[in-house]
Amino acid sequence: MKKSRLGLLETDILDVLDQNELAKFNREFLAKGATIYAESIKVVILKSGSGKLSFFEDGEEFIVYHLQKDNISIVDDVCVLEILEDSEIYSIDASDMGELLKNERFAKAYADTLVNISLLQRQIIKSILFESAKGRIANFLVELAAEQNLMQNGYHYVFLPFSLKVLSSFVGLKRQSASTAFNELIKDDIIRRITPHEFLIVDYEKLQSYTN
Repeated sequence: MKKSRLGLLETDILDVLDQNELAKFNREFLAKGATIYAESIKVVILKSGSGKLSFFEDGEEFIVYHLQKDNISIVDDVCVLEILEDSEIYSIDASDMGELLKNERFAKAYADTLVNISLLQRQIIKSILFESAKGRIANFLVELAAEQNLMQNGYHYVFLPFSLKVLSSFVGLKRQSASTAFNELIKDDIIRRITPHEFLIVDYEKLQSYTN
């Protein structure tokens, strides 16, 4: 099970639920751009497609994580789950899950999701409170390199699957602040741009030092 903000989590949740259990969920087909809100805690399973969980403050979006198919998300009254591509979902209010929790494998997957989201949120809070703009960008790139595990000419290679604007929403920065910090890492030859979405980390130790 990985804990990446780009694809939280790998639970294979649909393998542990039978048809009778799935029938307790609301099943929906949602188009790209649809959003899921909840006044109380709602559990969402993405059968197909992808989404992102975000919250908003003063008009600014902060992306908590991306969600891939066959995984669980938990939506409450402060977050919104946006559908990034046409998706099939199952959803249920947490208060209605009593019978489902008798399924030990489902209960474990749900508990693992809660624990990993909690740990992830702590990491996000720590980053926002104690790291500089450059530190937040560096921390994200280090996590991305570990997630993708790619090498090129002896250097860590990373593919950034979205724009700098989206990256700024991942690390809790204004777009201009994220752009400035990112360009400083390029200017100092800590990372090297290959294409608009491909980068080499040429000084991995230096990049890591900004995350301490």
